Amino acid sequence: MPKRLDSALIATCSDILDESGEAIRHNSPAWPMMDYFSRRCRTLALLELSLPRKGMVCRPQLSLFENGRRTAFKTWGPLATRPFLVAEGEAGPRTYMRLKVRDLLACLWAAQAFNRRYDLFIGVESLLAILGGMLRKLRLVDESVYYISDWSPWKFSNKALNRVYLEMDKAACRLSSHIWNYTYAIADARRDILHFDDSKFGQQHWVPFGFIPDGVAIPPDSAVDLNRLVFCGGIGPENGLDVIVEAMPAIRAALPEIRLDVLGDGPDLPRLKARAEALGVGGAVTWHGYVTDRRRILDAQLGAGLALAPYAPLENSVKRFGDVIKIREAIGCGLPIITTEVPPSHREVREKNLGRVIEYSPEALTGAVVELLSDPAAYFAVRANVVAASRENLWDNIYGRTLAAMGYGPGPA
Repeated sequence: MPKRLDSALIATCSDILDESGEAIRHNSPAWPMMDYFSRRCRTLALLELSLPRKGMVCRPQLSLFENGRRTAFKTWGPLATRPFLVAEGEAGPRTYMRLKVRDLLACLWAAQAFNRRYDLFIGVESLLAILGGMLRKLRLVDESVYYISDWSPWKFSNKALNRVYLEMDKAACRLSSHIWNYTYAIADARRDILHFDDSKFGQQHWVPFGFIPDGVAIPPDSAVDLNRLVFCGGIGPENGLDVIVEAMPAIRAALPEIRLDVLGDGPDLPRLKARAEALGVGGAVTWHGYVTDRRRILDAQLGAGLALAPYAPLENSVKRFGDVIKIREAIGCGLPIITTEVPPSHREVREKNLGRVIEYSPEALTGAVVELLSDPAAYFAVRANVVAASRENLWDNIYGRTLAAMGYGPGPA
């Protein structure tokens, strides 16, 4: 008989509310988890633990949702928070031991704050998942989940720190009832690269990054501009804009009306702008720069012909293990994709015929673009596959099928 999921405790590494109580929007799964589980469960306790960054909220923040409504909010006062403060100018992407201690204490505090036991605990990243395993042993939760997104066997250049990181990952896998990996490549790497004995792990699930429509609708085929290509992302060695710029003359020789929209910034931007001019395609490229408005990013993709994501095959690229957001966003916008075998999502692109998977070269990119855009019937058959996949790629569907695989019955969400 399917299990019931009436209550959950989620510990995230993200802010949802700032110091003044205003909502903070970002790309982490914290928002979709809050939205989904506050509807799915009668009771949801959500613990926010900010990562070190400019404007971070150092204090833990705990919200209680009952029947979809926020009914209580708890946090630590100034005295309790003071030992864990990170100065505004000091905050940045590094490891702070005092914040790890904060997270440990906050998790124990949150588990008892509302005097109840929870059916499910979800800990985002390894330390919180380890604490979830401890809560399960203390019978404060029935099952625990290790939810992992930003993972790599080579995450830290410091070998000692990387070893600690991997040992914590292993411990979280062993202590958790279930492991939610953003990509299948994470489970494969634990087994094949790190040689972890996964027979001692909790049940592993593939839980990809979902798409939040934000009110956009995929346009009909008649509104698609087959002469427009889109690149979104950082302009650096990993993301492949070099190959796109080098391919543009040959693409335009076959398809003279082709234009390229580039949304992003990075260290290689000046060089690639100059290279586009030198190749005589500068007038066919629109450089939008760094765009913070997500709706603008989605609008740029809606109705375009192709999304280009030709990741470079760098040996230690973290893209080999992560679920790259740009491909998920393209699918959500109904946009066929050209990518390489670097990101794990290339497997979906190939198996579901959502675009083309190519070698990392200007020639291969040119061939794929010209093949797809020169044959409208073939192109729109691929686009139909992408539109179908976009429905599977919504957060509600992702979380729903994952919970079903864990043995939970359908809920109200």
